[in-house]
Amino acid sequence: MQPGIRINRVTLTAIILGAIFIPVGCALALFFWVKPIPEPSLNAKVRIDAMWVDDANDPNNKRLIPTITVLNPTQDPWKQLSIGLNKAGKHNQFYASEPIGIPPGKTVSIPLAAFVARNGSVKFPVGNRNVKEVTVFAQIPSRARAVAEFILPEKPTLPKSDESPDAGWISPLVKSTSSGK
Repeated sequence: MQPGIRINRVTLTAIILGAIFIPVGCALALFFWVKPIPEPSLNAKVRIDAMWVDDANDPNNKRLIPTITVLNPTQDPWKQLSIGLNKAGKHNQFYASEPIGIPPGKTVSIPLAAFVARNGSVKFPVGNRNVKEVTVFAQIPSRARAVAEFILPEKPTLPKSDESPDAGWISPLVKSTSSGK
């Protein structure tokens, strides 16, 4: 007699089906009964701004370029800053990032020309398309990814040099606390 366990065809079929359906059933149960954890809100502010850029060939030649400026009004540093422009469906159309992030109380300005499409093939068409929506993602000290979404006015205005430094900042949209699938 040979040592080991002998299994007939019906038992083997039941073991194989159990090995398939038990994990699938657990995954489906988790999908339908466990609510997703919402992303934390990012207390950021944004504005359409402009900055002077030197020409590499002629240091006396400067030009004013449009930018998105993000303010970190908190006491915590943000890392892995990423900005998305103009949603199409659930996703932003154009992205730019600042991996270093933003120190507390400071700003980061990213030229609109630095934004590229998700696949990296198309740059943001500055002058041909308006910035309507801005989404800011950043890693907060808890290492979670926090998000702030903004709707820009129809005709944003650049802050003037004689205005208060607080002029022109847009606060994030307030998200509802109900979460649905």
